[in-house]
Amino acid sequence: MTLITPASDKRITSTFGGLAANDATPVLEMNPVDAAARGLADGVSVRVWNELGEVFLPLHVTTAVRPGVVSSEKGAWLRTSPNGQTVSALAPTHKADLAEGACYNDARVEVAAQ
Repeated sequence: MTLITPASDKRITSTFGGLAANDATPVLEMNPVDAAARGLADGVSVRVWNELGEVFLPLHVTTAVRPGVVSSEKGAWLRTSPNGQTVSALAPTHKADLAEGACYNDARVEVAAQ
């Protein structure tokens, strides 16, 4: 599956601490077709992983994302995940030519019940 990590309207990054939105664990949004194929239901805890790492998130089943795509907002605190990781752990470490900044838009992941 393709994981996208859009910005949240509640937080920009974890560097802006002290906001209540940063205390909640972000959800993983998944299309109902993909959830059904994996036997997953809305609200269950899922493991999202690839060769770079893993993170545990509550699942939100929604038609807001296309089949084959999952989405979780960036900018969460590490403490919001049981294993101290966020979706950033799943992102490739490619660096841009300019100032070696982040250079990715998505990551490939697997999703299963925790």
